[in-house]
Amino acid sequence: MKKTYIKYDINAACRAIMQEQLAGLGIDYELEELGEIVIKKKVPPAIFMTLQANLKRYGIDILDDQKSQLIQRIKNTIIDMVGRDKLPSSKISHYLAERLQMNYNYISAVFSEHTHTSIENYIILQKIERAKKLLLHDLSLTEISHLLSYSSVAHLSGQFKKMTGLSPSAFKKIISERKKIAHTN
Repeated sequence: MKKTYIKYDINAACRAIMQEQLAGLGIDYELEELGEIVIKKKVPPAIFMTLQANLKRYGIDILDDQKSQLIQRIKNTIIDMVGRDKLPSSKISHYLAERLQMNYNYISAVFSEHTHTSIENYIILQKIERAKKLLLHDLSLTEISHLLSYSSVAHLSGQFKKMTGLSPSAFKKIISERKKIAHTN
């Protein structure tokens, strides 16, 4: 028996699943930004329930209340922002308020109330997740700290250790050792 590893793009996978399910049910739609779909015509309740059930099998939920939709829009905007080649030069609060076209204090309050964490902590989590991926692509900590708009390598390293319990170099070493073990099996 041989263990095989795969690499996947979760956004591409979700888009493909959505397209397959919507088209399969004959629903006229348009995919917009990450996590946003415009259904162009009224869908009969039975077909909509089938869509919900089909998507649930893939771990995809249709958000039907406004606050849940807002939380997801905030998360998607942050994930998109952190995934860019360079984070915005403006304050993140201004960036989010402009992108979501809402008052930042309201956005922040709703996010904290429903996720039990602050937008700032969520951004740090996303930046550390991106840093992990970039470390696996052999970027230096200096390059990563620049890409993620950290003031210094020390700041990035400190947040990385706080969030993961490991230094970036220890993380990279563990992943490297796991790959070696996987290749020998």
